[in-house]
Amino acid sequence: MRAVVSDWQPRNRITTPLAGNPSYVNSGIIKAVMKSGEKISVAQIDYQEFDEENFQYVISPYWEIIDGLPASVFQGIPGIDMDLRLERYYRVNYIPTFIAERTPSENREDLWDILDAVGLDYYDRFEWLLRTTMCSANDNLIVERRRASQVVEEFTSGMLSTLQYGDRIIVDSLEAIADTTAGFTDGIFTVITNGVDIINQSGQILVDTMTRAAMVPVVVTQRIITRREHASNRRMGIEHAKKEGKYTGRKPIVVDEMVLRQANQELKEGLITVEEAMRRTKISSKSTFYRKIRALD
Repeated sequence: MRAVVSDWQPRNRITTPLAGNPSYVNSGIIKAVMKSGEKISVAQIDYQEFDEENFQYVISPYWEIIDGLPASVFQGIPGIDMDLRLERYYRVNYIPTFIAERTPSENREDLWDILDAVGLDYYDRFEWLLRTTMCSANDNLIVERRRASQVVEEFTSGMLSTLQYGDRIIVDSLEAIADTTAGFTDGIFTVITNGVDIINQSGQILVDTMTRAAMVPVVVTQRIITRREHASNRRMGIEHAKKEGKYTGRKPIVVDEMVLRQANQELKEGLITVEEAMRRTKISSKSTFYRKIRALD
């Protein structure tokens, strides 16, 4: 694994960090979404404002996680030269490609409708992104809000879905993560791919940056294989049922066409998220939702 560069010399004003302390900071976590829906944290992204209307975006990759991901899960961050392996990437007084691809521009005609849809009465494209599940058509990356501080507390199963990079959980032993094999597999996957450290009651480190780097390729590969096996077994079960004449396929989902068309229009205009459109049309599967949309044409 190549070293991460922390002393890189900026090449121009766009990549030269602003001096001093920012007057305002907003932070998010960039996550790669697997085909099966699991989210893997790959970087922190900060928006910082300074005096005299200066601003900068700072992207800090989680290299120990990124290095263990296959190309089928993560292909890089748009606009960022990952080959440089920088500790931090700066974009000063400049909208990064990553942000521009998935947020509305200031000149958009329906801008205020889009802002109002997420409860914003001012233009802040980064805050807008944090309030949506918006992704680009070119990648599988989303951004979720990052907490201002990290959690350090006793582990409970209910906290798994809220853990973020840099959090630290305290356990009696690794067995405390779950009482079943499937539960333990899911729990470890979540902890490892979200950059969470684990320590025991005596303060001994069980999982940290170094161990996480070694475990990421294992837990991600295991998850890919498990999902593949599940899909294969399902296909085999369907084929067996067909041979015995017991399989008639899924009943088609009946959707109100007017509701579907309205939801699709609002989705195209950025007024609602895919999740909201699916809720309105009572469709639980994204693939089914998009198939219904294509059928409208």
